[in-house]
Amino acid sequence: MVTDLNNERTQDISDRYLNSVEEINRIMYSGRLHEWQGMDLSISQFNTLVMLKQMGSMRMGMISYYLKNTLAATTSIVDRLEKKGLVVRTKDPDDRRVVICELTEEGQKATERFWRVAREAALRVAGKWDQEQLESVVKALELILRTHKEIVQSGVSSRANE
Repeated sequence: MVTDLNNERTQDISDRYLNSVEEINRIMYSGRLHEWQGMDLSISQFNTLVMLKQMGSMRMGMISYYLKNTLAATTSIVDRLEKKGLVVRTKDPDDRRVVICELTEEGQKATERFWRVAREAALRVAGKWDQEQLESVVKALELILRTHKEIVQSGVSSRANE
């Protein structure tokens, strides 16, 4: 584990990592910007759709937590998405006080259109690599994802214990 971020070599590698992540984000989002603008969504609405696509059905409270919004703000966001036919709210059959939010078929299609552009860009890049290079990149990305998941889970666990 890299703990000494003040070390000159470590700092250089960290800077290269951050610059690469930022550049990849720019590349992946630039092609999708047109698709997103055509959806007529605020950033908060868009983030809610993306999260529901990735996580599946969620309680309103968890959506609020992940988006770092108040429950009232999240309710307003979901109201607008529901009016657009992109999400639906239902009551939890085990606890009628709990509201579950999920993507509608139209919400699924909207997020799939957005991600399709990114997938196509990623495949164009991967198509230039040999199998060994592709495997190396995939392993690095899987490490990033595992680490991020661990960080998120430890944050949720510690927050649940508050």
